[in-house]
Amino acid sequence: MMKSKIDEMLSTYGLTGENSILPMLDEFKEEEIRVYCKQVLRTYPDLKKEDWLVGLEGGDFIYSFDGHYVFITDDIWSFDLIAKPSVLTLLAEKIKALK
Repeated sequence: MMKSKIDEMLSTYGLTGENSILPMLDEFKEEEIRVYCKQVLRTYPDLKKEDWLVGLEGGDFIYSFDGHYVFITDDIWSFDLIAKPSVLTLLAEKIKALK
């Protein structure tokens, strides 16, 4: 059985089975999380797009910063960010500070 491109991306960057940031930010609307995540990630000078799968409605991306990796799904229907627990906590705290 072939792995999907998304499964391959998660596996390559050590994010298979990691969790979403959404439950940590349940007081936010999904659109707010999308905007704030992008604002927070842009504060890292070494932010780099490592891998991506882009479609007509959006895409799936692996970004790196400070030696960490995050997987982001960003399309017209939904937004999600998946990362290791320490990275989720770091980003969630920074997002909450923006509100």
